[in-house]
Amino acid sequence: MEKIVKKHFVLVHGFCLGAWCWYKLVNLLQKIDHKVTALDLGASGINMKQLKEIVSITDYVQPLMDFMVSLPHDEKVILVGHSYGGLCISLAMEAFPQKISAAVFITAYMPNHKDPPALLIQEFFRRTSMESLIDCHFTFDQGVKNPPTSAIFGSQYMQANLYNHCQTEVIFLIVYYICTCICF
Repeated sequence: MEKIVKKHFVLVHGFCLGAWCWYKLVNLLQKIDHKVTALDLGASGINMKQLKEIVSITDYVQPLMDFMVSLPHDEKVILVGHSYGGLCISLAMEAFPQKISAAVFITAYMPNHKDPPALLIQEFFRRTSMESLIDCHFTFDQGVKNPPTSAIFGSQYMQANLYNHCQTEVIFLIVYYICTCICF
């Protein structure tokens, strides 16, 4: 039987989520003896930062950057980003190329040289009718003609549009752990 080389996976969540969203993948990877770190980004999940303390993408992604700094100099990780977590792992890839063996973008935003990260949020609002946002709440610190600065996806919206193919226990976790999203 071929021996599996053990890897260290670092899982980075997307908008309105937290490290908790990776619970199934964490379990599966640990069962085959991989090391797994699921992080909560700024003001997400159980991260203690308050939304008002997150004024830039740098503040939001700081837990990932701190983690990367804490790694031993000879350890390499596999970064896995979902949704807006793709932008976060891209920033870590740029800052710590020597500490990354691979990066995986799971339906994630992958930055390019042409489009600013805010384009993702702008496109979402351009393609989405306000009526379909049911019970979502948005903060427009820069005025309503600009993209929101934060969002809370409501449980009805999440069940109807984002997690409509999930099992009941997953829906329960999502509704229980609904968190605020920071938009940049």
